Amino acid sequence: MGNSARAQQLIEKMRSKGSLPAISENVQDITSITHQSHTCAADLAAVIMRDCGLTSNILATANSIIYSPRYPIKTVSYAVTFLGFEKVRSMALGLSMFKQTMKTAETRQLAQLYASSYFSGSFAMSLAKKNNYTNPEEIFVAGLLYRLPWLALANTFPNKFKEMEKLIIEKNISNNDACKKIFGIEYDEICKALTNIYNLPDKVVKVLRNDVDPNDPIVSLVRESGHISNMLFGNKLGGEKAMKETEIRIKKQLDIDDFDISDFIKDVCEQDANISRFFHMEKDDVDMMVKALEWGKGNPAQIAGKVTFGDALNKEEEHDDPDLLIGQFLTDLMIACRKDSEINQILMLAQEALYRCLIGTEVFTAFFNKEKTMIIGRFYAGKDSQVKAQDFKASMDRVNSPIVKTIKNKETTHWNYKETPLQLPQLQKHLHFKTAIFSPIIALNQTIGMYFVARTEDIPFSEKEIAWFEQIVIYVGQAFENFQKKK
Repeated sequence: MGNSARAQQLIEKMRSKGSLPAISENVQDITSITHQSHTCAADLAAVIMRDCGLTSNILATANSIIYSPRYPIKTVSYAVTFLGFEKVRSMALGLSMFKQTMKTAETRQLAQLYASSYFSGSFAMSLAKKNNYTNPEEIFVAGLLYRLPWLALANTFPNKFKEMEKLIIEKNISNNDACKKIFGIEYDEICKALTNIYNLPDKVVKVLRNDVDPNDPIVSLVRESGHISNMLFGNKLGGEKAMKETEIRIKKQLDIDDFDISDFIKDVCEQDANISRFFHMEKDDVDMMVKALEWGKGNPAQIAGKVTFGDALNKEEEHDDPDLLIGQFLTDLMIACRKDSEINQILMLAQEALYRCLIGTEVFTAFFNKEKTMIIGRFYAGKDSQVKAQDFKASMDRVNSPIVKTIKNKETTHWNYKETPLQLPQLQKHLHFKTAIFSPIIALNQTIGMYFVARTEDIPFSEKEIAWFEQIVIYVGQAFENFQKKK
């Protein structure tokens, strides 16, 4: 049996055991966004907002010491604007996949190993920053997934994995040689086969496949990050000698004189807000782990015994309180209109406000085509990954359509499924609405588009929700008026 066939056989066993992260719809969409040049920031924000936990984690990261925003960032829209599309896309991909991998951990020991992959990602991002890499968040994903094949082997074949680990520790042989002796194939071959499963960014693939480029130190830095994390959580004993050797290698790779591994670990743990969120680790816990690492006599993660690994990831995140959120959104929209902010930023902000404050809704922002014969969706936020903004398409010829009547009458409409059909054939292939509110976007007394917000459950919109909706639509209309007056 050739290497490729043997690697595929092992991977199929990992998948059947559930040891590899399933490709969730969110992960699929984020990786798809990676390879679509026409994708805009609003599309990325919409995918992130589907997952309350991912939304919270992105906002926690954006507000962390790593980025030190001048003012608190409370919306995904501003996170994308502040950090940039590529950085947020990379973080969202990494955090989504990490959440999937943690679900496969069946024991505390495996949970610790999976936790080590997060630390590896965080360490890698920090080293990439020190190396002035343009998108260190991409290296976060690479570091996060660097040990995925290793962890999948441990989860799928626990007894064989222990034999392999014993060979590495006691015989001091390489991962490749130990893996070949136990599984009949080199470890690097398994890594290469895994990259065919996930549609990952090129840099992440390069790291996972161990494609070494002498002109690109990133692969080596990710390896060092995995090594540090392994000393904290896994089978690599620390101690002063091991730590000093690691320091020397990193100094050489970064071409710097000042690098202390103990301070580095503490700084990264302080800067990354999600380390505390995910693992309930406070400063004292980190200090204890670092001391144990310096001591070199045991597993630092086990010595810091009160640390819980991954508990926060397995809890269902609750929605933020809409009554508290709406005040922030309306204030931000008002300020954005006064400052004549870029129109797409205001549209993103309005879309997020409607989706996060009107719970359980599908939100479409639509505008006329050039001939004004059709109104077509430009942005969509909702739970159904198969739905696209362009699926919202209404012909102005359909005079009995509630949507056309709303546009012509320039008024808000409250609709339910017992009334005249919406006449949105393309959209209603995927979604069956029970109740909806929609309103034209008016600028300089001209209708230029509309907002459409609907629920697939028979839950009517409250007076409070309708008031929020109408105010948001007014702010968007004002923003377009300001934009047109500047022309």
